[in-house]
Order: sequence, then C-alpha cells, then structure tokens
Amino acid sequence: MPSSTAATTPGRMRAAPIGRFGAAQDVFEVVNDAPMPVPGDGEVLVRQRATSVNPIDCRRRAGYGHKLLRLRGVSGFPLVLGNDVSGDVAAVGPGVSGLRVGDAVFGAKEPSTRGAYAEYCAVRAEDVVHKPDALSYAQAAALLYAFLSAWAALGDAGLGARNAAGKRIFLQGGSGGTGVVTLQVCKALGAYVATTAGPAGVDLCRSLGADEVINYRTQDFGRILSGFDAAVCLADDAEEDKMLSILRPGPGSGYGTLVHPLMRLVDEKGLVRGGLRAAATLHSRRLAQARNRRSYGWSLFKPDRPALEMLAALAAEGKVRAVIDRTYPLEDIAAAHAYVERGRSKGKVVVAIG
Repeated sequence: MPSSTAATTPGRMRAAPIGRFGAAQDVFEVVNDAPMPVPGDGEVLVRQRATSVNPIDCRRRAGYGHKLLRLRGVSGFPLVLGNDVSGDVAAVGPGVSGLRVGDAVFGAKEPSTRGAYAEYCAVRAEDVVHKPDALSYAQAAALLYAFLSAWAALGDAGLGARNAAGKRIFLQGGSGGTGVVTLQVCKALGAYVATTAGPAGVDLCRSLGADEVINYRTQDFGRILSGFDAAVCLADDAEEDKMLSILRPGPGSGYGTLVHPLMRLVDEKGLVRGGLRAAATLHSRRLAQARNRRSYGWSLFKPDRPALEMLAALAAEGKVRAVIDRTYPLEDIAAAHAYVERGRSKGKVVVAIG
C-alpha cells in the first residue's frame, strides 16, 4: 500500500500499521498521522531509532496466534507489529525511576497492538535498560527479542547464567537472527556450543565462536553429535526427534523449542479444543523425556530483566556483537518482511526509523 509523505503533526507520529491480515505487500501502510502513545504507570515513551523484523512478526501479520492474543487483549486493528525497542527516552510515566528523558535505551516489548514499527513506542520501564555505548541503535535493535526468546528456551532446557559454564549446548540454526546472538551468549558464559548452518553460514558461526558447525546440506548432526546437555530448536521442529537423540540421559539435560504447535492449534481448533490438544501433546512429550530424566519445554518470549542486563553487559564488554544482514527504512517494511520470509538471512534484518 502507498506510503504517506506528509509531515507529522504534534501528537501524531510515523508508523507502519496493518488494517487486516495478509501478505506484506498488501497490508502495510506507512502513515504520518498515527496517534502517539502516552506512557502509563511504570512506562516510558521511547523515540525509536531502530527496530528489527522477527519471524514471529511475519506470522502475526498473516494472522498466526490471533485467537490466543485476542484473549490477552493484544489483538485488533489497526495493528502495529514489532517488539524490538532501541532509541531515546522521550517521556517518563508515573512511578518510573532510574530513567530520564534523553537516556539511550534498548529492550523488548511484549506483543501488543501498538508495537515497535513506529516513531514512538510506549514500553514498561523494567523491559528496557541503558544501551551500551559500544552498540549503535541499529546494532542494539538486532539483539533483543530474538535473544530473550531463545533464553526462555534455554531455561526450559534447564540452563541459565549460573550453570551454563562447561555445558554442551546444541543450537539448531546458528546463523539465523536468533542463533547468532544466542551462540555468542552461550560461549561468553563458558559453554561448548555446536550448531547447524547452511553453506553460507558455516564461516559466520565459526567466527562467532561455535565449537562445532554442522553443514546441514552435507552432514547429519544426528550421526555426528552425542552426549549434549541441552538442545534448542530455533528453526524446524521436524528435527525434534534427532535433537532429542543427541542428548545425554539424566538430570540436568533438556530440550527447549521455539517452534511448537500451541498457537497453531488454538487458531485451528479454538481455545478449548486447541488448548486441550496442545496441553495433551505437551504432557505426553514431557512424560516421554521424563523417562530419561530430561526436561522438555515449549518456549515463548517472556520479559526477563536480569537476562537483558546480562546481554547489555556482555555487549559492553565486546563479548556479544550484532550481526546485521540487511537494513531497511521504515517505509520499506513490506520488503523487509518479504526478505525475512524467504528464510535466507544471516543474522538480523533491521528497520531504521531515524
């Protein structure tokens, strides 16, 4: 849809909402007269400098998860997608301490109808931290939502900052937008990391510190790897059985996945039937892994301030860097979505807002 070129007016802002679900080129409209959010209790208003496109944004744009999100009050139109926040504090709501107007911050916003594909974004103050000087706004935007989603999966697999050192971790899809940051964090915490990548991503994963990189076009990681403490599915749940096969039995080992049928089942069968089917499926898979004394979890993004602070500290120390595949202006958000949906990006696709 065409973009607006008129100047913004006071109390209004530039944003890229959708008015219905559908293909990227059909539903996005960049406008200059979207209402500017007002920060509520415990919130700050951030003047966005950059954000990024996550695969979940593309799925939500097409209608994925709308029944479950509607129950949480975060569905409806116009819908502004986007979760990665990177910019400057423009206003501070009641009850906020530790942040002032002008502070450079980054963080991740929970799913809402007023997301980050906009010039201004209201976000809970506890969900942003000061941006390290070592990161540009674009680099900061490339790290956030993806990492916190994967961090939740690592937690479901039984790993965290305190026990990662010395553990053997397998990450499926290490060269993707989620994999590149998660790989670096795991290495910074002292873990041994193996991952998969296509031919174009093998060298990238090695440069980020991966101990083993399996070229999935020519090698079968299920035949090469064994005895791992944790496996995290970031891309394709069709390989779940193979990932489970490389785990050692016993306490302290586990599997977490970001790719699971919870929201799809609710979309297809409704809250009750779909929810019951999902619960039964998850329960049976957990029981199967419990026989080997392993943990098992279907993971979703969740805010985690300690993890966000850890990521900021590692970035400030130079132990985690952003990997940006392409950068698009907000006016080209439809093209950014189309590129992410092709599944060939190495690192993150960033959206510059200015």
